[in-house]
Amino acid sequence: MNSFITFFENLREEFDQVGAYKEIKYPKSKIDWGEGYGVYTLWKQEIKTDNLLYVGLTGKYVRDPRGEIKLNNGSFKQRAGRWTPYRFCDSRKDPADYKYTFRYGPKHSNVNRQGKAKYDMDAYATTIPYDEMIIATFDLTNKSDYTPALLEALILTRFLSEKGDLPPANNEL
Repeated sequence: MNSFITFFENLREEFDQVGAYKEIKYPKSKIDWGEGYGVYTLWKQEIKTDNLLYVGLTGKYVRDPRGEIKLNNGSFKQRAGRWTPYRFCDSRKDPADYKYTFRYGPKHSNVNRQGKAKYDMDAYATTIPYDEMIIATFDLTNKSDYTPALLEALILTRFLSEKGDLPPANNEL
């Protein structure tokens, strides 16, 4: 079996060939996610196996009240509003020390308690400055051979099979 990073590089090439791969390198301020939905990966400093922080998805297929399958309104841009199990800190309410950071390892397991504490200095166990991160996105807007759930599961499964663990900000597969 190929290594995780070889798998990731092949996936990157597949998506890049159709204009569906984007890297946001070392952002200095609020992240410009762009349009679309799919899967995103967060890396500390460079794209290599030991630096993968998180794999997440945006968008999922749901059955509407009429019984039709529709894509919900999840998008890359909506990642900014989340506070558990991680948070992108670019709100004017964030303390200066944590502005433009990615934080994970929430202090509270209860979502409501974490939501109230999200701006606290001790709200998360780990903090990574944006300018030390690379965000790689796989946009599925015009690519129907994957769903967000499938692509996220493939990436996490390959990582798990090599490392025997999930990336540190992922809590489940």
